[in-house]
Amino acid sequence: MSNRNLDYLPALPLGYNDLASLRSIIRASITYTRRVSHITRERDEQMHLLENLYLRLTTIPLSTVEIHVLLNVVEIYALNSTLLGFMSFVRKKVTPSPERDETLRDVERLRKALLKMLSANL
Repeated sequence: MSNRNLDYLPALPLGYNDLASLRSIIRASITYTRRVSHITRERDEQMHLLENLYLRLTTIPLSTVEIHVLLNVVEIYALNSTLLGFMSFVRKKVTPSPERDETLRDVERLRKALLKMLSANL
């Protein structure tokens, strides 16, 4: 891994609902992945990375109206993968409704903000 991948990118702005949602999505993804996927070095590295990100997010009070979270390239890729997995799971398991569709739009908006940060710095 190059040192460039460890450099921090601009901060991702997270509002109150974004922070709470992101925590829940990461925690659910970790739990689900550990339960259903085979143990591999790659999976363990991904889980370790997500656990560390989750712990960083839990240090931020939920009452915070807006926070800017610094992420590096590796974290952005892991978070992007987690958000894609969450959206796929929701589409398969949750009956279509306006609330489901709104949630998916919000998660996609957050994912696009992540990717925009990534593309602006590579």
